[in-house]
Amino acid sequence: MEFNFTGSSRPQRNINLGGAGGKSAAQLAAEARALRADRHMQKQRNVAATRIQAAFRAYGDAARTRGAYLADLDGVQWPHVVQWAAHLPEDAWSIGGEAWHTLLALVVRQMLHMLEHHPKSLGELAGAYIDAMAKLVPAQESYAEAQARLVRSMLRHGLHRALAAYMESLPVQRTQDAGLCMELMLRPFAVFSTSSDAFVEDVADSEAPGRAVALRGFVASVLTLPHLSARLPLGHVQTLAASLPLDEIEAHTQTLGSYYDLATHDEALSENPIHSPYLLGNLLLLASKRVPRMDGPQLQSYLVTLALLQNALPPSTFAAPTAEHDAVQASVGSLMDGDNEPQGESQSYPTLDEASYHNLRILVSDSHLHAILAQSTKHASRTRGPLCAFLVATLHAWPSAECEGVLTTVLYGYDHSIGRSAHAAHLPSVGAIVRELWRGYVRGNKLARQLGTSGASARLFETRKALVDESLREEWPVLVVLCQLYGRCLLTMGDDEFYPPDRLASGGKNPLSLDELVTLSGMLRNLAFVLYWHEELVGDGSGSAVVPGTSMPLLALRELATRLLQQLHTRDARHAFTPEGHWHMLSQQDLASFIQSVVLEERDLATPRDEMDVDDAPRAARLRHSVFSARTLAFISPRLGVLNNIPFVIPFEVRVEIFRQFVRNDAERLHISRDLFSRTSRHRATVRRESIATDGMAQLNSLGPRLKEPVEIVFIDQFGQPEAGIDGGGVFKEFLTTLTRQVFDTDRGLWRTNERQELYPNPHSYARQPDQLEWYTFLGRILGKALYDGILVDVKLASFFLGKWLGHQGYLDDLASLHSLDAALYRGLIQLKNYTGDVENDFALNFTVSDEEFGVTHTTELIPGGADIPVTKENRLSYIYHVSRYRLSKQIEPQCRAFFQGLSELIDPRWLRLLSRDELGVLVSGTDSPIDLADLRAHTVYGGFHEKDLAVTYFWEALESMDQASRKAFLRFVTSSPNPPLLGFSELNPQFAIRNAGDDVTRLPTASTCVNLLKLPAYASRAQCLEKLLYAVHSEAGFDLS
Repeated sequence: MEFNFTGSSRPQRNINLGGAGGKSAAQLAAEARALRADRHMQKQRNVAATRIQAAFRAYGDAARTRGAYLADLDGVQWPHVVQWAAHLPEDAWSIGGEAWHTLLALVVRQMLHMLEHHPKSLGELAGAYIDAMAKLVPAQESYAEAQARLVRSMLRHGLHRALAAYMESLPVQRTQDAGLCMELMLRPFAVFSTSSDAFVEDVADSEAPGRAVALRGFVASVLTLPHLSARLPLGHVQTLAASLPLDEIEAHTQTLGSYYDLATHDEALSENPIHSPYLLGNLLLLASKRVPRMDGPQLQSYLVTLALLQNALPPSTFAAPTAEHDAVQASVGSLMDGDNEPQGESQSYPTLDEASYHNLRILVSDSHLHAILAQSTKHASRTRGPLCAFLVATLHAWPSAECEGVLTTVLYGYDHSIGRSAHAAHLPSVGAIVRELWRGYVRGNKLARQLGTSGASARLFETRKALVDESLREEWPVLVVLCQLYGRCLLTMGDDEFYPPDRLASGGKNPLSLDELVTLSGMLRNLAFVLYWHEELVGDGSGSAVVPGTSMPLLALRELATRLLQQLHTRDARHAFTPEGHWHMLSQQDLASFIQSVVLEERDLATPRDEMDVDDAPRAARLRHSVFSARTLAFISPRLGVLNNIPFVIPFEVRVEIFRQFVRNDAERLHISRDLFSRTSRHRATVRRESIATDGMAQLNSLGPRLKEPVEIVFIDQFGQPEAGIDGGGVFKEFLTTLTRQVFDTDRGLWRTNERQELYPNPHSYARQPDQLEWYTFLGRILGKALYDGILVDVKLASFFLGKWLGHQGYLDDLASLHSLDAALYRGLIQLKNYTGDVENDFALNFTVSDEEFGVTHTTELIPGGADIPVTKENRLSYIYHVSRYRLSKQIEPQCRAFFQGLSELIDPRWLRLLSRDELGVLVSGTDSPIDLADLRAHTVYGGFHEKDLAVTYFWEALESMDQASRKAFLRFVTSSPNPPLLGFSELNPQFAIRNAGDDVTRLPTASTCVNLLKLPAYASRAQCLEKLLYAVHSEAGFDLS
């Protein structure tokens, strides 16, 4: 800061008294050069501005001239011009020069515009336009450059689009005008005869090769035309089919497919023709006849194109719009057991008419499939992969009725339409394609190695990685088709056919050996488990989760893997072929947390007590059961999804514990005490011993779901006096076991037995009467009560009937299920299936079944018109399926419905799906294994005795000397059940106890079944103890025995 202020605010002047220096020569030269550069730049700017102004004026003048010219053209009397053009000489191109050719191009452009936008208003002029254009581009061997330029101009201005619009405006009938249009549409392929790999998105592209533009317009406008073949004269249809550049059209279509994302359904190309069902239909109509003459590369391209076009269309496209088809669809829907969810699409098309749908059905026709299979067998190495991708697309797109026919044709090669085998020389034998796909394309590939990884953590990691690995897009379709075909094989394969004499052998009946099935089931186990455990991969089926290389949702893949896995596990449960522990997925360390988590998840799903009263339980049960299907549970809870779909991956003992914990949770929610001696209110029933079934039905059936609550039974003896004893639970167990023994007696007419003396509902009309159906409902409630309370009952139920408990109401898992209903019928159907002679004449069967009741024979048709349809070699598999389904499901449907109504009121079907059918039988009635006395002795407590006392020693020696029947009678005497607990006597609650009943050896032993207590006098010898025990356990006396 300046502090020396002098009083003046004016700045001081600095005066330099030195002499001024002049510029140097270099500086002067530089300034001169800069001035010259500036003048040169200014000159260039002036020249450029002049040129720009000239170009602008020229463009404006040209535009005004063109506008005036076109205005004059619009005022031309077009009928005169067309009439003039129609009389052009053959050498019209040599009349004038370039101006002449330009004039012709303008005339044609105007014609195309009128045909595209005003086809109906032109009347006869439209035909004249087409004649004139055909005159300008005649059919000849070679074309002048000027003609090529004209054709290129026609293509750029929408030749195919205009002619297609005109054809669509005509009535759907064969006309010469339409035929001439088609000739003109094909003409560009003759003009531009050199093949081109170029692809154009827009026909207006002036730089694109002419043939590429022609392909684009032909595919987008002509092949998407509805009723194309019906509009053309027959000769033109044949010409079109023969001259169609199929290879180029397929390549072009595949390029169009690259603009469409199968997973997200996003479309990068506006108005992509692959979403038109008419493109697929017309292509099938025109190209399917070429299949028998295709070589390997041609068939490969053909199959890829068909798969792409099916994937690009919503499944609703392939549903026939007729009531008859709906009936057929319903009859086989349960066989395929699949869901076809609508896909997103970039365009919407109207519902197809019969003619258009008929064209689409060429794809799944026997003749078309046979031709494809025959050629694919000749060129297997090149075409098996594309064939599988084509089959995956077909099975995902078409309804289940058509899919069933496709699978049958691929497996057995039957031509259903003509009733004989077709192309038998080139088709593989029955099941051979399954063996070929497994051994040649699946077993050793990268996908199989990843899915078959061993080790708990590695299984999950490798399988999850395989589900999103695009490098496996060619391997996934083969595995999917293998699962579809083999699952279809198992439907009509008996157990005697499934198990070959040698583990390493695969006979003609079972295409895979048992060791191969162990490998395949391991892959499917890992795959299904990961898809349930990692639900985020699957979603709800409508998102972007699809199998790599296909449009098949991961949800559909999970259902397919689950279905085949269940079929294989069912066989393994009947007769084991897998090593011990093969099915299990979790380590011992993970099981404890699994139990805790799944119990909490199920508790969250249960309806709270304060939201629904027990009296509303039937309605509540229906609501919960309908909402929480197996698929929904998998989405809500991965662990419950595993337990309700593939429960066998968890050890049986763990699932039994989970089941019982579910019951405890339910009782807690309903405030039902599980303590036998609690003061909880009980339902009291007085039952006469000689009328246990009738009295039990009268007093307990009306309780409905309230049977979950404790029930106190008072028995009335033959003298009308109440028996001694207070029901602490044991009397009710005795009542329950006695009741089930009586009501499941076949003499009552409600049940029948098979060869193994296993029970199933009687199909007789008597059992379908309303009062008898009420008995079935009551029995369902009684068995539900037994399961709810953990009481074993001495009832052996048929395997197929137990399968219905798990939700398999109308689904036939395999033909072997029929064996548990009627072994003789099963053997007869197996004989029919494998018969090599004349089936129609030797068996003389039709699609009906007969039943005799009260001496009168009733005949039922298996399908509409079945009495007039003979069973032949070709349709015998369908007959076997319909007979099995009728006997296993339809004939006893009312009885089963009534039974399950009562059962579901007490036992949530979700809980039952934790078990297989054989495991469910064990849960209901226990095992047939011998009673393990060592286990019983290890879990026995004593009162008034020491385990070393002589009386105790005599007791165990007496028990060991009994046969199994007497031991079971003793167990019933003490616990009210003849079978031991599922997981051993450590589960018996309370534990089995022996109490000293005194020194009076003349007394018989007595029991308190409510506490599993034996009151044993101190007998003096083993023989004396044995005699008293046998008398007591076989007397079946009441509480007055002592």
